[in-house]
Amino acid sequence: MEQSKQSILGLLRDPVFLIFLKSVKKYRWIYVGAIATQVTMTVISLLFAETGRRLFDYAPNVPAQALILLLSSFVGLTAARIGLQFGNEWLRSYLNESVVYEMRRNILNHLQRLPLGFHEQNHSSSSVNVMHHELEIVKNFLVADIQKLIALPISFIIVGVYLLTVHPLLGLIAFSIGPLQLISNFVLKQKFMEATRLQNEVTRNVFFQIGETLQGIREVKANQLERHIDDRMADIERKGVEYNVLLTKVRSIRSICKDAPGQIGYVLGLGVGAVMMASGHIGAGGLVAFISLLDKVAEPFTTVVEVINNLQRFISGASRLHHVMGLPEEDLETGIPLAKKAPEITFDSVDFSYQEEHPTLRQISFTIPAGATVALVGPSGAGKSTLLKLLYRFYEPWQGVIKIDGIPLQQYSLTSLRDSMALVSQDIYLFDSTAADNISLGRDDIPREQLERAARLAQAHDFISKMPEGYDTRLGERGIKLSHGQKQRISIARAILRNAPILILDEPTSALDVETEESFQRDLGQWAEHCTKIIIAHRLSTIRQADLVVFLEDGTIREIGSPSELLRQNGRFRSYWEKQSPYEFQVR
Repeated sequence: MEQSKQSILGLLRDPVFLIFLKSVKKYRWIYVGAIATQVTMTVISLLFAETGRRLFDYAPNVPAQALILLLSSFVGLTAARIGLQFGNEWLRSYLNESVVYEMRRNILNHLQRLPLGFHEQNHSSSSVNVMHHELEIVKNFLVADIQKLIALPISFIIVGVYLLTVHPLLGLIAFSIGPLQLISNFVLKQKFMEATRLQNEVTRNVFFQIGETLQGIREVKANQLERHIDDRMADIERKGVEYNVLLTKVRSIRSICKDAPGQIGYVLGLGVGAVMMASGHIGAGGLVAFISLLDKVAEPFTTVVEVINNLQRFISGASRLHHVMGLPEEDLETGIPLAKKAPEITFDSVDFSYQEEHPTLRQISFTIPAGATVALVGPSGAGKSTLLKLLYRFYEPWQGVIKIDGIPLQQYSLTSLRDSMALVSQDIYLFDSTAADNISLGRDDIPREQLERAARLAQAHDFISKMPEGYDTRLGERGIKLSHGQKQRISIARAILRNAPILILDEPTSALDVETEESFQRDLGQWAEHCTKIIIAHRLSTIRQADLVVFLEDGTIREIGSPSELLRQNGRFRSYWEKQSPYEFQVR
């Protein structure tokens, strides 16, 4: 009991649990209503028992007037109980759904505010499992168990005092049942928690496999992986059945231990009551009242056992949710604003590593003048994309500093910093929404004329206009209705519309045909002339007009200079392009 008590007290002091409590604070009056109806139903049960006691005490010679009064009381109490039961269930249902949506919204907001590193290191199905299965465990504790912990002790006092007035001995028998039921909490406690943990692990694996399969359904079909995946699901199912049977077995044993004192108390009370009734110490009505209210006295202790079991499920089964909600969020607002002009960007002796034993960037130092264009080139894995992640502050450098206009990035607010950057990525994500929504990205105040202008500059207007509903056509999950080149043009239109002072182009033309690429290069000088531009490219034509080339290899800068300067040096940059370019670079 002490261990469980410490668990409950520890939970009530836990900051993550307090976050959950805050999420349901706005529904406190619904809690009050649900608890009040539950207590009132207990009072009605007590009045029902008292009415039954009087009826049986009158039997068999019940006066007609008393019989009418008692039967009318039964009818009235029954009607009141039905009405209160309906109201209680309605309130609990409303509270249940409201709390679930409120908590799910809070969890999603928290997940959005966690650093990118969390999402890159954890499979998305893990977060989905947190949002569904583990949230359900927490919800059951917050919605149902808290109500019981408040309402049932009140009911216990009301009914207990009444039974003592019926007869002290019967009252004591009723009171003794509950504490004995608490012993069941210690039966197979560790086995119960371990079985719960195993079952939840299987549930997480199910979410993982389903998410992985549906997200990669093209690869599954193309590579005929259906049988392989079915075998994996069969293995998960086998473990799921095994762990669920184990959990059911342990839960059944604990349930038997919990119910045994109640069964014994019922038989003992019935026997003692019958002897007392036969000796004239109690009427038949008193015995009936005792039997009908016995469960009401034991119920609070039964509930405590259930709450402790649910607490153990909460600690074991919702451990992932508990861990995720305890992770620190990004501080988006602290810091100074970034000026809305093309800035100078400096990388000064920057080191970074995703894993300590494998450095990703080493001593990276270069400066991009305000309004200039720099090209980051080099083989895959050289660290080009990592530099962009550091600039966005998705990660922090291990050593060194990145500055914008001479001020370290950490002094700018994240909101201001990221609002000052526009990205055209080769890994394009389109939402299952309209073409217009995918270009404006949540900015509903953008006039349609500006949106269409951005689409024209991105060479996207023509194909969007030909779709069934034009800009209001839904693009499907991840833009499945579009080709990769069309997705890339949507991404370019996003960046144009964003009109940010820092423009990042990560392989911006990799999926464009030659004609569209030439148009893009021509228009780039028009809509991005006010930007400081960073380009990652493997195609020489994309960086032909760059002011500066930074050639990266193995996480270090091998060469730096203008394109023409590096080609004259006959070094790594020239060798790299000679292998990849089908034509010679014309030295300016």
